[in-house]
Amino acid sequence: MSRDDIATLQAALNSWPEMPDQAIGAELSDACRRTLDALRGLGTPATGWLDIAALVRQVLLTTQVTYGGDPFLIVPEIAPWPDLDQWNRVRCSAIATVDGRRLIQAEDWSPPASLLDDGVGDDLARLQVRAAYRDADPSYDNAVTADPFWRAAHGYDVYRGEPQRQAARAAVLSDGGSVIVALPTGRGKTAVAWSKALMSSVGVTIVVVPTVVLALDMERRTQDASREREQKGKPALSPLLRYAYVGSLAPDVKRQLREAVRAGTQRLLYTSPEALVSSLAAAVMECARNGLLQQVVIDEAHLVDQWGADFRSEFQTMPGLIRNAYEAAPKAAKPSVLLLSATLAQRPVDVLARLFALGDRPVDLVWGSETRTEPAFFFRNHDDENARTTSVLEAVARLPRPLILYTSTVSDAESWAVRLRAAGLARVGSITGKSGETERRSVMERWRGRTDHRIAAQTSLDVVVGTSAFGLGLDMPNVRTVLHACLPETIDRYYQEIGRAGRDGRPSLAFLCRGPGDLRIAKSLNDVSMIGDDLGWQRWRRLLMSATQAPDSHLRYRVPKSTLPVYLETGYGRSARWNVRTLTLMAQAGIIRLRVPEFTPDPNQSASAQQEARDAFYREVEDLLDFEILDGKLQAQEAWKAALGSVRGEVRAAQGHALQSLLTLATGEECAGRVIARHYAVRHGGGKFHTSPACRGCPVCRREPRRAPGIHPAEPCPSLPAPHRISDPLASSRGDDPFLFIRIDYGDDVGPLLARFAQRGAQAFSISTNLAARLQRDVRTPIIRDDPASVATLIENYSGLVVIMTSLLLEESVRQRIARGQLTYVLGPPDLPDPEKPGNLLRDTRKSITAMSALGRM
Repeated sequence: MSRDDIATLQAALNSWPEMPDQAIGAELSDACRRTLDALRGLGTPATGWLDIAALVRQVLLTTQVTYGGDPFLIVPEIAPWPDLDQWNRVRCSAIATVDGRRLIQAEDWSPPASLLDDGVGDDLARLQVRAAYRDADPSYDNAVTADPFWRAAHGYDVYRGEPQRQAARAAVLSDGGSVIVALPTGRGKTAVAWSKALMSSVGVTIVVVPTVVLALDMERRTQDASREREQKGKPALSPLLRYAYVGSLAPDVKRQLREAVRAGTQRLLYTSPEALVSSLAAAVMECARNGLLQQVVIDEAHLVDQWGADFRSEFQTMPGLIRNAYEAAPKAAKPSVLLLSATLAQRPVDVLARLFALGDRPVDLVWGSETRTEPAFFFRNHDDENARTTSVLEAVARLPRPLILYTSTVSDAESWAVRLRAAGLARVGSITGKSGETERRSVMERWRGRTDHRIAAQTSLDVVVGTSAFGLGLDMPNVRTVLHACLPETIDRYYQEIGRAGRDGRPSLAFLCRGPGDLRIAKSLNDVSMIGDDLGWQRWRRLLMSATQAPDSHLRYRVPKSTLPVYLETGYGRSARWNVRTLTLMAQAGIIRLRVPEFTPDPNQSASAQQEARDAFYREVEDLLDFEILDGKLQAQEAWKAALGSVRGEVRAAQGHALQSLLTLATGEECAGRVIARHYAVRHGGGKFHTSPACRGCPVCRREPRRAPGIHPAEPCPSLPAPHRISDPLASSRGDDPFLFIRIDYGDDVGPLLARFAQRGAQAFSISTNLAARLQRDVRTPIIRDDPASVATLIENYSGLVVIMTSLLLEESVRQRIARGQLTYVLGPPDLPDPEKPGNLLRDTRKSITAMSALGRM
């Protein structure tokens, strides 16, 4: 909180360059803490005049917007403090005082309200910018009662809305299939992914993340959670207390982690697609064969399409390993796959559904997609680069921190970092695709003001310049501003990047400054590299001729990725990449299915020869790829070309649509929220899934505020996927009737019966809150309690078994459920009437057994 900002900061200013000890218990905003940190470096290369001026401005506006009045601060006049012109450049008034200092007050400023820059909407624009300074946590009116398993796993009493509730339920109900979960950022996707692991005592969950920084950040969070579990007497989630399998680990630590995966004692592990399909593959397969691979989670699953078809092909080869593991696992212990993303358009959903289908089971979809309500959108077009530079520098100086400035290229990011430092900023860093792990970690610690181990530290960065490689899974909830000194190549990239601000639910600002050459760069980046028909066909035939056939299948082959096509004498290090691109394109076309190579010992060899062969295999495995031919009809050249051409057309159409959507948004032709919502509507499984529009402010809505969709869109209520294996512990008692009545004598303790149901696979219960809590304490099975206040009760919407307890009569919703033929057990008193046959008891008209008999039969 910012209640003590002005008093605390003024005391520091009065004693500067000496810095007083910070008052214990002072309630300070993040901006004030950053200003105090910056003061310590003022006069040194650590802090520039623009750093201190921009932060003082933010503290003043935070106080004014939150508490009212006309706050001011009195600052020194001498260098290295800003001079009068410099204060004016950050939109602060500076008045000389009698003691030779300056009284500083902040003035409102906003980017242009619309691209017309005609003054219409300017007042609304200023209000929308001011909202980003308000120091008040958002209030949520969409909280819903937590299920017993959610409380047991995480200690939370509520869910953040129906989308999170249904996503969490789908995750723990998943019984060996793949589920796509579209859930907005800030709705607890991590907790959803952890639930299954935390509610069981055995089993491994592998979480695939796109960046090393994210893996290390998730490791830190998991270490905190594991320590809390140990304090409650629960076992640790790793025998090594390590959770990130990354390249910087010592070989011995990697080996120990692989052994823990094999043994099933590594309950959670974060890794990359590249590590999953190479050095971790054998351990994952053995874990699966032993029935210990519980779950594979793909975080930021939209990247399977966006990155997997281009520069990180392992995103699309890893489904082969997951499929191998699924097939190798015992029938009763198949792993579940959870595909998580906040931004799923049609093409990524189609690719995920195609690549992650397991066995004969289609991929399910839990659609909780919502438009972000935090950002206010601003756009500005520039005819020359100098004008764009002026706009960006102006915005960096005047908009709230923490702030991200995005560019499209590494060279632009490096140039902007230099330009910002020359303008007076010292507290600026950069992260691009060239940044190493140590550099990324250092920038994040200096920006967040805490170490990887959550130890508080001084901030030394307020602004980070980055390319699209920066920010995935960013654990920085209070970013206030995202600037773009570029035109992103798709609306997906733009929306993901502005979503890195406002993760705390508070308003944020998104300002895109477009320059004269941006469209050309965007189109270039938008054009996904795909091999042509003739070269692709030659490459494929060479791969097939170079492949070795699996001994147990005439349709499965293994090939070195580095195989050269006939038209090349040397690959220059790029041939392997084009080979994999060709094969992933073929997999999307349904011609082949990618697999991950496994070592198969020759039973006729001696133990030493087998070990030698195994060592040779693992030396070469990163250059190997397995594939399985699916459709022989597509092996004819023309059919092959037609199939690949169709996929290329789909990719280019999707990319073109994503760029055109961004252009529609950036040129102010339509409400930004409506454009985004339309882009994130998909068709799947015969249905259409919509995203409701929301808009805090954009050029169109500032001109016509009455037509704005506002910031309270209708919240989706996703349906739960139908279970593929329905638990039915009393199948022999109910016969052909999907309904079974279980008689409970008055005063009987139903706890043991409910516990037995849960132990035999039942998870969905319509019982009292107290009974549900007791049941969860008695069993490890995740217990889901039907919430009668929900807009989609389990009784009405879940097609799996629901155990219902009633004491008076059958509700209409229960009667309709029974009429639909959905599997239902009702527990009630012996004299419960049959509502369909007045004057008759349910025990006499339907299948019925006593509670004691039910216990005995289970």
